[in-house]
Amino acid sequence: MNKAIEERKNALNAAGEDWKEPYFALMRELYRQDVLFFALSKSAFNPITGMSTPLISTKDFDGAPALYVFSDTDTATVWMQHYQHVSEDLKFGLIGAIEKEDHDFLSVFQIAKSMGTQMIMLDEGGDYVGLQLDAFFEANGMDPTKIELPLSEEEIERMLENKESPAIRFSPVAAIPLGRP
Repeated sequence: MNKAIEERKNALNAAGEDWKEPYFALMRELYRQDVLFFALSKSAFNPITGMSTPLISTKDFDGAPALYVFSDTDTATVWMQHYQHVSEDLKFGLIGAIEKEDHDFLSVFQIAKSMGTQMIMLDEGGDYVGLQLDAFFEANGMDPTKIELPLSEEEIERMLENKESPAIRFSPVAAIPLGRP
C-alpha cells in the first residue's frame, strides 16, 4: 500500500461536498510519485521482448477510455490476478513499472490524452478512484498538448528533412515476470 496515496484517497472519501481540493491533492500526490505501475495491453504484448504498452480500456466509466494506473505493486498484483491479466504462456503479469525519471511518466499521460483517453482508473483492485485526465493536468499545472517524445537527434533530423511528424504512441514497457520455476 502506498501510504501517501491512501491518505489522499481517505481525505477525498471523507470530504463530502468539499471534495474538490482533496481530489486535486490526490492528483498532485499521484504525479509526485517516483514510480507508477500501469496495466499493459494483452494485444500489444511481445512474448519475445516481454514488453507491451499501457492499456487503455473502456470497461468502466460508461465506456469512457481510461488508463489503468496503480500506486503500488500489491494493488496492481491483486488486479492482475483477479482479471488474469497475464501473458498467454503465464510467464509475465501484464503490469509494468514506469519510473518518473527514466520514462517521464508525464509523457504517458500526455500520449494517452492524445489517443482520446478521458479517465485514470487509480488502484482498481483496492480502494479505487476515477480521475478525470483533464483535471489531472489542471491539478499539476501541465499542458496536455505538449508531448515529450523520446527522440534522438538523428530521428529529429530525419523527420525534419522528410517533413514528417512523429508518431504519437506509447513506448513499450517491460512486463513484470511472474517468477515461475
